[in-house]
Amino acid sequence: MLRLLIKVAWLFFAARAVLRSFPSCFRPISPSFRLYGNIFAGENLLEAMSKLVPGFGWLVAIPFYFLELVMGLVQAMVFMLLTAVFTMLMCQHEAEAPMAAHG
Repeated sequence: MLRLLIKVAWLFFAARAVLRSFPSCFRPISPSFRLYGNIFAGENLLEAMSKLVPGFGWLVAIPFYFLELVMGLVQAMVFMLLTAVFTMLMCQHEAEAPMAAHG
């Protein structure tokens, strides 16, 4: 009975370790999906605006090119910040607490 309990405990701890490693593996990937989605949406917006007016499509899309440039810069900064924070959280070690002075 004790051996069965030990095997179940080891199985539980192994499953827990595997399940706890999933978020740390996928955390850096989720901002890249967000960045890809925003770039894809911007390209679709530019294409739709350029086809809006048949002869002057390039003229209608000029403000949207500026908007896409600003959004690209903002998304790149957000992506950089999130990646840096997630990397710091994965590499962070717990520091030892200083010994309190008794007396």
